Amino acid sequence: MITRSKILIIVLIIFVLSLVACKQEEQAADELGEQQAVELEHEPEPKPDPELEPEIGTTYPLTGLEAPDDLEEYRAFGVMIENSVHARPQSGLFMADLVYEVLSEGSITRLLAFYHSQQPDLIGPIRSARSYYVHLNKGYDAVYVAAGGSPGGLQLAQSDYVDNISGLAYDGRYFSRSATRQAPHNMYTSYQDLLAAAEHRGIDMSGAPPELYFEDELIDGERDEALKLEIKYGSSTNNVQYEYDDALNRYIRFNGGQRIEDLETGDPITPRNIFIVEASHRVIPKGENHIDAGSQRREIDTESGGRGLLIQDGFIQQVNWKNENGLILPYKDDKLLPFLRGQTWIHFVPSANGGIDSYVEVIE
Repeated sequence: MITRSKILIIVLIIFVLSLVACKQEEQAADELGEQQAVELEHEPEPKPDPELEPEIGTTYPLTGLEAPDDLEEYRAFGVMIENSVHARPQSGLFMADLVYEVLSEGSITRLLAFYHSQQPDLIGPIRSARSYYVHLNKGYDAVYVAAGGSPGGLQLAQSDYVDNISGLAYDGRYFSRSATRQAPHNMYTSYQDLLAAAEHRGIDMSGAPPELYFEDELIDGERDEALKLEIKYGSSTNNVQYEYDDALNRYIRFNGGQRIEDLETGDPITPRNIFIVEASHRVIPKGENHIDAGSQRREIDTESGGRGLLIQDGFIQQVNWKNENGLILPYKDDKLLPFLRGQTWIHFVPSANGGIDSYVEVIE
């Protein structure tokens, strides 16, 4: 017969066993939780799914910078801008999307500036055409803007080869003369005046420029540091220097040792990309049976390709250049290289007398 005392003992034993079992379960759960926590702590973060990453929105074709989503397609203007000592500092040059700098006469360069994403209130001084600038302009299907030109350049600019706006034809209407400078270094225009001149001429402004290849950062490749460099065009007043500004992540342009800032706003010229290419230059001597003979005018080969230097984000790499449908583009091992988003300057230097090795010096 089971007495009351025995029943109490049995109940006590069951109670104690239950407590022990619960404690063991809690301890096991705690150990499992700690183990899971350690595993989670050392577990690598999941890689983002490329399909879920936000895509870059609408961008301007010549800078790769962000543009309004409702951006309508329209053509660029390619404007001839003087670069002699008498023309500096220029107006509106810092707002160009892309600029070609090429020797014009002697050691003086001239600039072909493309305006698309920004619309300056003042652009200039405007100068004359040369045939190789017209060819470079053609690649962007831009409306070519100049004031006069060499016989060959003027003939090509006024042909059906490109749409053309002449500053001399519209002097006093869509182009104006500055009283602070002497002719021929004093002709200016604006983006809005160029639009009005294009409308007056019946030029169709629809259609976007070709879209260049851009990336946000440098891709893998062999490079050397280039924080300061000089392009030697043949005289101390015309040589070009660039200094890398780490805070801006851009190069600052100097010409003849002077920092070039916009005449009206004081804004510096700060390209993200500097692309230097060597090409055959030939001065056309007087007496030669050539439409542009004399006055140290040149023929420049913008078609054949050759050696180049691409300078970006404080670094320089040796590349080649090709003319692809009129665009001067950088290649490495037959692979197209990207520009970085922002303004680009493309410099031509002669291939003779050592070419790039003689005309370009990395100072530091």
